[in-house]
Amino acid sequence: MSSTTEQLECLDGHGGGCEGEVEYRFALSGTGISYPRCDKHWAERLDRQQEIDQRYPYNEPADFDPLYAGERWDEDY
Repeated sequence: MSSTTEQLECLDGHGGGCEGEVEYRFALSGTGISYPRCDKHWAERLDRQQEIDQRYPYNEPADFDPLYAGERWDEDY
């Protein structure tokens, strides 16, 4: 009986610069799809997600005015 190990390639490694182990990482986007990333690119992805979360918080900011542009924060239309 032989065992084969899947050789993972970092999703962001096309330009090089990978560091550390490449493994499937937890999906941060809500799609439920995990992607292989090296340790370095995973850390960069976590930083980027933190920036996105700060820019687009889950709850509306205190100064959000739905009358300003006729938009709503929640998904209930």
